Amino acid sequence: MRDERFERFEVEPFTGSLGASIRGVDLVADDDDVVREVQRALHEYHVLAVRDQSLDIERLHVVARRFGPFSGNPVHTPVDGYEDIVRFVREPDDSGKVIGEEWHMDLAWLARPPGITMLFGEEVPPVGGDTCFTSLEKAYQSLSPRMVAMLAELTGIHSGRGVFAINAAHSRLGLKNEYESVENTAVEHPVICEHPVTGRKYVFVSSVLTHFKGMTEEESRPLIDFLMARAIRPEFNCRLRWETNTLGMWNNPYVLHTAINDYSGYRRVMYRTTVEGGAPQAARLSS
Repeated sequence: MRDERFERFEVEPFTGSLGASIRGVDLVADDDDVVREVQRALHEYHVLAVRDQSLDIERLHVVARRFGPFSGNPVHTPVDGYEDIVRFVREPDDSGKVIGEEWHMDLAWLARPPGITMLFGEEVPPVGGDTCFTSLEKAYQSLSPRMVAMLAELTGIHSGRGVFAINAAHSRLGLKNEYESVENTAVEHPVICEHPVTGRKYVFVSSVLTHFKGMTEEESRPLIDFLMARAIRPEFNCRLRWETNTLGMWNNPYVLHTAINDYSGYRRVMYRTTVEGGAPQAARLSS
């Protein structure tokens, strides 16, 4: 099924909840109107697989900056010469967890989490190694009005505690020397938020949500667990199947994602960058 609202390129939805594949664009060479249309598709679908992009590190840098400034990354060591790009490598004989194997949001513990994450597949397995996403907008829509009203009064505390330890478990991933500052970072985000362009509401929940303001972690945990379980229900999911020269893009604050560890024996090389986002906005709820 093609989305006929987009005339300058082909948009084919992944599922009824979120995600779409795009073909027929060159994000390096096409004009700014095409980039704006891709941005519009991203607002609509939250996850895009932009196929057939001939990118190297320099071109990925150029493409990312067409969508906005770099968000910053206090955790990972970038590739030489490009502070905004990180290289993720998994060799055929590597074992254990892959990076990003748990449901998470990128850098949710920042005051301004990245608005867009981009991941480019330089070398991908012939099968496996997909990335799954889930819609925090659909999770919001599944909640009862009374639950929404209660959550709208809460502020979530998202912490960088333990982030370095998780990343340090992956020996091929370089880390910056900012352990203490990240470990001690904790930010406040509204629980019920709205998209600044579409106005659509979503639940801002993440794997680093430790508690709610004015509540203990013990008191908060049952509600956090409920929200995470609700968010990752399969009917809210999509699966991005990687192909060589695919650029994956997602509206980071509006989804959770997880890497699938099912490609033992194959090499996978990906490059990641992020685009600056704004502070999550509390939703305006009708009385």
